[in-house]
Amino acid sequence: MRHLRITLAVAVLAGGFSLLGLAYPGCAYACSCMEPQPIATYVGQPDTMVLTGAVVAMDATTQRGTFHVERWYQGSSEVSDIPIMSGDGANCGIPLTVGQELVMVAFVADGFLQPNICSPWADLSTPGGQQLRDETIEAFGEGTPPDDAAGPGAPENGGGGFALPWIVVASGGAVALIVVIVAAASLVSARRGS
Repeated sequence: MRHLRITLAVAVLAGGFSLLGLAYPGCAYACSCMEPQPIATYVGQPDTMVLTGAVVAMDATTQRGTFHVERWYQGSSEVSDIPIMSGDGANCGIPLTVGQELVMVAFVADGFLQPNICSPWADLSTPGGQQLRDETIEAFGEGTPPDDAAGPGAPENGGGGFALPWIVVASGGAVALIVVIVAAASLVSARRGS
């Protein structure tokens, strides 16, 4: 019985230290860029998209969602619903919420539209957003609606919900497995000793 207690105590301590390691913060990220340039400086830049539209879906866990394009001023004009990546400022991304209507300069990376705090963007429900849209029209013209103009959609994965980070689930499972193995080994050892 004494061996069982010692073994379980060691297993619990090992598991506790494993879970404590998850509480230690990892790397910190910080965005470093120049202040956004006037919207007119982006005219003719081939990798730059300038558009207006609304966020129609956003998964807070993955920071991925769908952006419904209302007007293209520069860039692709073939689709109206495109994948978009949100951010938190530390990664240079801008925080996005469902229903938010934006005018922005954005770039595509890893298959996602990625607006950022280093390029002009604004919420159209604000006076600054209205001013940026006016400046966009002055620099790029009236723009064009997307070719498909099918209407807002939602991502195929449902676009919402909460998921535990995989490392927490894996660590918890590993600790539970260790406790079961140690308990079983102690039980077998105790029976052999009797």
